Amino acid sequence: MKRREFLKTSLFFAAVSTVVGKAAGLLNDAVAAGTFVTAGKLGYKEVSPQAKNGKQCSTCKHYKATGAGAGQCTLPAMKNAMKTPDFPMVKEGAYCNMWAKKA
Repeated sequence: MKRREFLKTSLFFAAVSTVVGKAAGLLNDAVAAGTFVTAGKLGYKEVSPQAKNGKQCSTCKHYKATGAGAGQCTLPAMKNAMKTPDFPMVKEGAYCNMWAKKA
């Protein structure tokens, strides 16, 4: 292999590695941020129609607060419905059909 070909190949590999590294970093950030539940999964609504009765995600036993007005839904049925490897994110004031009072 000539020196010029070696240099081209090396630069090409460096460029591809940089692009792949950036893409992987963006993917990691997206996964770290969590996947929010889509409306309709198990009757999920972003604004609770039962708020006047005190029924919203922040008062549910399956809710785990993570800050910034959102948290994780630790209900296995919701995780399965969303088909995510980790528990999905929900808003504090949201509601689903599986709401259960905190003990």
